[in-house]
Amino acid sequence: MVKPSILQGTWACVLCAGCSSRTAPANKLLAPDATGQPMLVQTLKNILNSKAETVLALLPPEQPKLETVIRAYFPHALKTERLQLQTVLNAHVGLSVSLHAGVRAAQAGKAQSLLMCLGDMPLVSTPLLNTLMETQHNHTTAATAPLRNGKAGNPVAWNASQFSKLLQIKGDQGGRAILRNLGADIRLIPANSDELVDFDTPERLEIYRQMTFSDG
Repeated sequence: MVKPSILQGTWACVLCAGCSSRTAPANKLLAPDATGQPMLVQTLKNILNSKAETVLALLPPEQPKLETVIRAYFPHALKTERLQLQTVLNAHVGLSVSLHAGVRAAQAGKAQSLLMCLGDMPLVSTPLLNTLMETQHNHTTAATAPLRNGKAGNPVAWNASQFSKLLQIKGDQGGRAILRNLGADIRLIPANSDELVDFDTPERLEIYRQMTFSDG
């Protein structure tokens, strides 16, 4: 694969620290596809093949196997530090804690924008990720998101101007309330709805187990 040009100042954060309560005791991010590859690996492959300058994976402290899997599949990306890992010690408090960790890391890295991705969305293609990041990089809107059922879906690319608002979110909440209040200050990108699927139930994991992916 041809190495993509990098969008300087554009970070991607992958939220992997959830408790997978709907698929317990199995961790959904470790669910294998038809070849045995864990879901999180496919999600990270798509993002690492994108134009993101830095990719940050946020991990829970009680699931060390997630880090083991990442280190086994992505040694080069970790060595070059394009892929970074961070454990969210109090992730059990709710989604906002991981969100804050990602935003603070992006701020420390002087990121101009941050693409917030979900670990359980392995079908979001690299071209769509690039479109979201390029659109956000080239415009001054507050956020860019794919259009899903007439509304903003995930993943969302946030402008640095919104970081302070994201840090005010509390509990088990993401940035949806902020998106609702942005009005015209958000760009919505038409997307294939088949890509915008999260695998977060036992039934969906069973579907995922039948899938195979190309490395091309």
